[in-house]
Amino acid sequence: MRVRAGQTAGPGRGLIPALAFALAAAAPPPALPALAAAGEPPAWPFTTDFDSYLLHVHPEVNYALHPDWLAVWERERLGAGIFRGVFGSSATDELLVSAQWSLNPELADGLRLRHDIVWQQQRHLPFDRLEFWLGLEWRLWRRLAVVVQTFPAERKEEIDLRLGALWTSADRTCYAQLLYVRQDLVHDEKDRRGGRTLTAPAGLNWLLRYARADWSIYSEGTWGRGFARSYADSQRAPDLTAHARTNRELTVRCRWEPAPRAAVEVTWFQAEDAERKVFREDFAPGGSYDYDYAGWYRLWSARGLYPVADRWRLRGELHRLQRRAGAEGWRAFAYRRQETMPAVFAEWSWRPRRIVELGYLGTFYDWRYAGQPARRGYADKVEAALVIGLRGTAALKLSLSHEVSLERFGGGSVRLLAEF
Repeated sequence: MRVRAGQTAGPGRGLIPALAFALAAAAPPPALPALAAAGEPPAWPFTTDFDSYLLHVHPEVNYALHPDWLAVWERERLGAGIFRGVFGSSATDELLVSAQWSLNPELADGLRLRHDIVWQQQRHLPFDRLEFWLGLEWRLWRRLAVVVQTFPAERKEEIDLRLGALWTSADRTCYAQLLYVRQDLVHDEKDRRGGRTLTAPAGLNWLLRYARADWSIYSEGTWGRGFARSYADSQRAPDLTAHARTNRELTVRCRWEPAPRAAVEVTWFQAEDAERKVFREDFAPGGSYDYDYAGWYRLWSARGLYPVADRWRLRGELHRLQRRAGAEGWRAFAYRRQETMPAVFAEWSWRPRRIVELGYLGTFYDWRYAGQPARRGYADKVEAALVIGLRGTAALKLSLSHEVSLERFGGGSVRLLAEF
């Protein structure tokens, strides 16, 4: 999984491609990392301030996409085009961003454009994630196709490639795609800092959906090895002598729809990050800034929808989160967190394609830094939201929340789902 500071791409035709371009253009342009002067500490990219009662309730419960929205996204993932986005306040000075575009228009018989955009800024990610995969899908035989995508980058040493095979059903609502991913294709030839690759970053990316009768299974992710590099030229790289990084992520979701407006889904999400840096002696005497970081994030979720009347529906949720993070060397720490997050929501359809949603959600939290006493307790929130149905399956959701136990404003969010 590629982690970026920011990239831009040209606009397509239509509202959502234009929106994608506008949002991408607003991101900071890519640049070489700023170097600290000798003796000055380098930038520390990892989160260490985990002391927040509702740190993960915001993204995983309060601002999560509705199960019905996820079902539409997964079903239409390889259709002509679809967008999903969440923008919400997760702290006084932090905005949660999770947006994804999938553009797959047919260009000719058997040939499609394949453009995938991912934009994520969340607390479980050490670095913002901004990806622009652009390529083609070429049908080889019946429903079997080959897919080739590249991730262009202004810094040529960061150009990536992924390629592989795709199978789809006739309506493209069921699919199985497996791609080999090779990152930083020409790094050693183009790197201005003279880095030499010891381990090339490569892995597998997959996308899967299979549905039959009233159930479906969906999975996506990128898993593989990260890079490891050395920097022998002290003039071109005055700070580092070695650098390694790994990022992995996967999602598996099963959904059952036993009756109209009723559904049950179970999800497993996992993300892993690791980074090691070794600095030069004259930059950091005694290796004072060397560090080796590793962390992982796991979330099990169960959500159910149950209609209780023509206009009313209840949604119950239970989430179980585990997180570990730690570093050796500079800024050493060890941290673990686990949470059980229940929630209940009531949905009332007061007009066709207009829904008012009220929710109560909370967390039984337990976290500890090594060498410190554990902190345990319960924190909760209430939420009020308005869902506005737009054309087709498109929908807009606006919400406000209040943190009950902490007696303070809990933030607001905007969520959007749109096919095009």
